Amino acid sequence: MKNNKFLKIAVLSVFFVQMGVGTITPALANIAAAFPDIPFTTLLLVSTLAVLMSVPATLISGRLAGSVVSYKTLLIVGMILFLGGGVAPYFMATSSFTAILIVRAIFGIGLGITVPLGAALIIAFFDGEERAQMMGLSNVIANVGGILFQLLGGFAATASWELAFLVHGLGIITLIFVLFLPEPAKVPVQAAGEAKPKMPASVYGFAAAIFFIMALIYPMLVNMSSIIAGSGMGGAGDAALVLTMFTVGGMLGGFIFAKVFGIFKKNSLTLGLAMLTLAMASIGFGNSIAFMYIGTTVAGIGFSFIMPTVFMDLGTAVHPSQMPTASGIIMACLNIGGFCSAYMFAFIAGIAGMTESIKFPFYVSMSVFAVATIAYLLIKPKEAVAPQPE
Repeated sequence: MKNNKFLKIAVLSVFFVQMGVGTITPALANIAAAFPDIPFTTLLLVSTLAVLMSVPATLISGRLAGSVVSYKTLLIVGMILFLGGGVAPYFMATSSFTAILIVRAIFGIGLGITVPLGAALIIAFFDGEERAQMMGLSNVIANVGGILFQLLGGFAATASWELAFLVHGLGIITLIFVLFLPEPAKVPVQAAGEAKPKMPASVYGFAAAIFFIMALIYPMLVNMSSIIAGSGMGGAGDAALVLTMFTVGGMLGGFIFAKVFGIFKKNSLTLGLAMLTLAMASIGFGNSIAFMYIGTTVAGIGFSFIMPTVFMDLGTAVHPSQMPTASGIIMACLNIGGFCSAYMFAFIAGIAGMTESIKFPFYVSMSVFAVATIAYLLIKPKEAVAPQPE
């Protein structure tokens, strides 16, 4: 089964919808025009509420997967909610804004159920170099999906803001593959007379690391258009192209991850941190759009080395029955990190008296990533090996 091409495609299809939350980002201005009485901060809930609702759903899905509920059942339920909640606003042009938020919350729950199961399936079905290849390809597929969802959402929004929501219908591709996805062999939580395995502390360490990494990267995603426009480097179109290079970098990194991991092993994470340091320096100190392109591309490659390495390490650190839960914790912290980023930097900038500097977050991120790179080179945590079922 492990050599089955359909199995690989079906598992990778789960990652296709991972960045589906960004579909309507290009349509926010059009939605704001359609609801002129709604404050813009409230209007942003169309996007952020889905992210918030995905967090508890991610944690619950990880807890249930493979033990209480089958992977396949959870994926089907998740994708039905993704499709239903994602497409529904198209039919709600005359509905209240509150009603639209309700279905966006349903969409977020569906996304949250689906997201943590991809990495858990890779760990369940594959091992060795094949597992590393699949982890790398998962980043490629996630980024391809992100590009398609966002680009098509942007094109659709130029005609009508409601049309942007129809783009979520691409999730039918994942649902079709999931319907034919075999269920992984059920792994016993414990052998007879054996104590239930505890979640290793390394899981929470990785979760905290991913939280801060995402929080430190996020200013690049939300401030780039302001940096480019404010510095006279270009307009909104240039900013969109620059940010697209983060996704392109992620794809490039995904393609070469297996080779990189084969050479650097756990130090692939160190390499990723070093690349994020360079990326933040390029954006923070760069004074031309070329530096912005370099920064976002290098950041995409670096991040695409970090996430698969974390999941590879989790595969050896946790009991196989705990992998869905561990994946859920990691992905929940990823989303929370992005949500908390703006508040975190506002607090730090207030203390430092740098509230007027739009590049201040990049100097902070560069410094933290540099320290983390050196620390991870010097401090090698003891590698945990999870008990394996007989």
